[in-house]
Amino acid sequence: MQNPRVVLAALIMCCGLIGCASQPPRPGVATTATSSDAFTPSNDPASPDWYPVNIRFKTPTVYSKAVISDVPCILAEANGSWSLHVANVAEPFAKASRLSWRWHVPALVSGANNGTAGLDDAPVRVVVAFKGDRSKLDAADRSTMSLAKALGGWDLPYAAIQYIWEAKAPVETVIPNANIARIKKIVVRSGEAGLTQWQSIERDIKADFRKAFPNEEPGDIESIGLMTDTDSLGGATKACYADIRLR
Repeated sequence: MQNPRVVLAALIMCCGLIGCASQPPRPGVATTATSSDAFTPSNDPASPDWYPVNIRFKTPTVYSKAVISDVPCILAEANGSWSLHVANVAEPFAKASRLSWRWHVPALVSGANNGTAGLDDAPVRVVVAFKGDRSKLDAADRSTMSLAKALGGWDLPYAAIQYIWEAKAPVETVIPNANIARIKKIVVRSGEAGLTQWQSIERDIKADFRKAFPNEEPGDIESIGLMTDTDSLGGATKACYADIRLR
């Protein structure tokens, strides 16, 4: 039998990477986040499109409105902190396949390595949460999710993909989470090239889901989240996100 303290520590880390919140997500989605052809949450983190997801006992990352190189954006500032900023996806776009965004990263997190537990901080993450049939999950995943709900008060996503900027892992690397199989990280930028400049990213999220979770088909998209974190190493970093578009 596993040591209960080890299980609890793993669960807390797991919750930190998916979003085991101290409060439930807001119901519904603001109409300002939709247009006729795309789901486009505001570049203002204080708009009704967004809500914070924090964890008890962790200092939250600060998300604020900023302008970088004439681009209005969501500035994330982490100082030994962790939190998500989340937009629930409007129903017409829950089956969308193309996700694009821009981000601006001044510097990578010194010493971070998303392939190593305890070093897995990141200056930027765009997190896509998916719905799915939980009865198909194995007993270990269901047990972890049940315990997380008991501690955090709401259901973890069925599955989640984090798009990250990594220091060394090559672009397109899929990095599993050390604690739960239902989180996968996909490297979309690597190394120092492009730092201090706006970078545009576009992904086929259905293809990425199939790559991250072989032999599975993606369910509906539940939410899009932004996450800048330095809680593992305790350092400081900042980055900006802009022009998120799901279609």
